[in-house]
Amino acid sequence: MAFKGETEVTESNGDRDKMSRAIGKLLPRVLMVPPKYFKVEYNINPWMGGVVDQPKAQRQWDDLRKAIEKAGVPVQTLEPVDGLPDMVFVCNSGIVHNNKVFQSKFRHKERQGEEQHYIKWFKENGFDIQGADSKLCFEGGGDACFSTPDTLWAGFGPRTDKAVYEQIAKLGKFDTVLCELALPNFYHLDTCFCPVDETTALWYPPAFSEKTRKEMSVRLPHLIAISDAEANAFVCNAITIRNTVISPIGIAKETVNKLSDRGFNVVECDMSEFMKAGGACQCLVLKL
Repeated sequence: MAFKGETEVTESNGDRDKMSRAIGKLLPRVLMVPPKYFKVEYNINPWMGGVVDQPKAQRQWDDLRKAIEKAGVPVQTLEPVDGLPDMVFVCNSGIVHNNKVFQSKFRHKERQGEEQHYIKWFKENGFDIQGADSKLCFEGGGDACFSTPDTLWAGFGPRTDKAVYEQIAKLGKFDTVLCELALPNFYHLDTCFCPVDETTALWYPPAFSEKTRKEMSVRLPHLIAISDAEANAFVCNAITIRNTVISPIGIAKETVNKLSDRGFNVVECDMSEFMKAGGACQCLVLKL
């Protein structure tokens, strides 16, 4: 049966994959930072607290890396720096589009020391870096994500300034969809929204303003709303790699079934140690 606004088709999943422009299908590689120095030693979001089991965090990070590679995308790594415990959340380093990167400007001083190390890596790996002169706060892939090369979902609120997207628009030709965050616990877009393909995403509706909810509903006909329990388990902090949605543990069977109906399988990764700092799967990965 065709969904509203769609033409009924009979292509196989393979045929649809060939036509897809979803970032998860096109993604050539990702960047990760090992958790060698990861710990919770300050409090800059409502989730932060507890003592990190470092060996367990390393195992969880390794499992996530293996899941990404098994799904079909190679992982590059950047060496961590002692004294920067949140550098492991490399998603926040910037937003990449066509070998250009708009660099982050962290709101909290505790993370600002990370910026120079990300910029150094981007330069060494041939990226055209933009945003150096910006005075506006922007926390990279935590608040901004492409569902396709033509559509940028632009979160703003606690960490990222709305006006920065006027500057980010200069990265290329794409539509920017402004997404206003409305709840303190969901301080980054990637805590409450996860694009799956061109028309599908996981989302937690209460985390957004009414205007944003309406806009998302119009643009994404196959939105999958998650429950309060799933939201608190960081299920929206998942990452889509090819036909696999890699999610923190806690995704409901109903949600898994809805993703399966859209042609995706789900792999769950234990992210308990990273959730002590307010992050999970997506936070640990920068899409290149």
